[in-house]
Amino acid sequence: MQTCIVIPTPLRFKTFMEIALEVTFSILDPVTHNNVKRLLNRVPNNLSTETLTTSMEEKNQIRECLNAFKQSRTYYWVREDFLQELKDIEGQC
Repeated sequence: MQTCIVIPTPLRFKTFMEIALEVTFSILDPVTHNNVKRLLNRVPNNLSTETLTTSMEEKNQIRECLNAFKQSRTYYWVREDFLQELKDIEGQC
């Protein structure tokens, strides 16, 4: 089943998720890590709102990555705008 994620600021989302992937590399299973990485390659590098079509599995993998990232120390040092990006995406997953 296909679903959509509205990304308010794709460039910021992509940067934030790259940080989250790097931090959670040893926690996530390799399949999840690679799938989220592939999904990020589909996100354009721009500042205008984008709608990304994803599968439910991809959404679940994004959620898994974000949940693991929130358990890290790095999460508490992330800029406020990145945290807002996390909340925006988390609400859609």
